[in-house]
Amino acid sequence: MTTIRFVILYGMVTLSAGSAFVVHLALRNQNVALGYEAERARAESARLRSQINQYRLELGAQRAPGLLMAVGRSERGMVEPDQVTTLIVGGSLRPGRASGRPR
Repeated sequence: MTTIRFVILYGMVTLSAGSAFVVHLALRNQNVALGYEAERARAESARLRSQINQYRLELGAQRAPGLLMAVGRSERGMVEPDQVTTLIVGGSLRPGRASGRPR
């Protein structure tokens, strides 16, 4: 009778330990999955914040384009595309010939 009782208890202990291990692995897997999901949510939140800031800048530019141009000219040294000057450093004063007989 003692041997039967020992085998039954040993089986129950083994089954309990096995099920506890399986539950541990399931919880650990769920924890890792939640961590990845939280990281994706953080990245999405940062992307949306950046997009909101970009939309705010665009809205401000549409509301006051003169202010944006003044800031660009004074603080950033920007010019309009048709006012760009091209400087050639180290070149001759007379431009070279674009076509014709080579010398």
